[in-house]
Amino acid sequence: MRGACEDSNCTFNVTKVCVRGLAADECPNRPLLDAQELGDDDEEARRPEPVVVPPPAPVRAPIGAPVLERPREMPRLPESRTLDIGQANALMEARQTFMIGIVGLPAAGKTACLVSAYLLLAKGEFEGFSFADSDTLRAFEEISTGSRTWSKGSPPEHLTQHTTLSNDREAGFLHLRLRRQADGRLFDLLMPDLPGEWSKELIDKRDSTRLEFLRSASVIWFMIDGRQFASDKTVVYARYRAGILLERLAELLGVHRPRILVVPTWQDSGALPAAEASNLIGCGKSCGFEIEIAPIASFSWNDAVQPGHGVASLVQRSIACSSEAPDFWPASDASADDRALAAFRGRG
Repeated sequence: MRGACEDSNCTFNVTKVCVRGLAADECPNRPLLDAQELGDDDEEARRPEPVVVPPPAPVRAPIGAPVLERPREMPRLPESRTLDIGQANALMEARQTFMIGIVGLPAAGKTACLVSAYLLLAKGEFEGFSFADSDTLRAFEEISTGSRTWSKGSPPEHLTQHTTLSNDREAGFLHLRLRRQADGRLFDLLMPDLPGEWSKELIDKRDSTRLEFLRSASVIWFMIDGRQFASDKTVVYARYRAGILLERLAELLGVHRPRILVVPTWQDSGALPAAEASNLIGCGKSCGFEIEIAPIASFSWNDAVQPGHGVASLVQRSIACSSEAPDFWPASDASADDRALAAFRGRG
């Protein structure tokens, strides 16, 4: 072990670096020391000199690479608002879909029926079916908000808001995919949530441009306010308006004649009189429609009628095929003047 440097011109004692460039243990100006000459103060001199390790060079990311890693995103629900005409067509092209047309004057209960079906499915109380999927969950949540904010004993006058569309020239469709409990079969339903003013303008102005999608409907829900048909004060006018709406539908649909389910709402306030039901069926037949009556109570203030009464049955009847199958080869009377018969005879 060598001691301190005795060269007054050298800075080794401070910098630990020999100004002559010699190794620390080989400098002649540093005398050798015996172990006895080393005291407590020279303990630091006995320790080996630390090895200085230079810090690693910074790693640079390649040009164009993100500085930070992208945070992991949690799964989120799709926008799931109402579908427009193009999206509805795409769904119908992708798989078998039941297009349900819905018409009715303002306050007839069109939106309330859709909300009731959605809430029953959410509670697992939709008789015969269970919820499988929906492309419009957010839209269902928006129209059902009002029905969640009332207390028993003090029901609000309106459980759903008046329907308004962001695009007043095009229908918005709600989608439900149901699983039938009896056989597990899946059914896709498209149902428009339309303002009643569209049906009103069809009656008053024959404005059918926005309702042309009804020509693709396999069944039409003809919504009527059952309370108006049960009251002597309003039944005549309600009957007249319903008849005009059926006539306008016949003009709009041309030769197409889907089944029409007349849906009297507010059945918790009273059943549709049998005479009025017969009158609606007869009016439909005069326009070439097959009319069925399907009363419902979307919500109920009557303890004798359950909320959602008839809604599941309405859907079941909407997807059921007609019980009468058409003749595969209908019989017809052929005459000698018939061209097909003459051509057949000519071959002999």
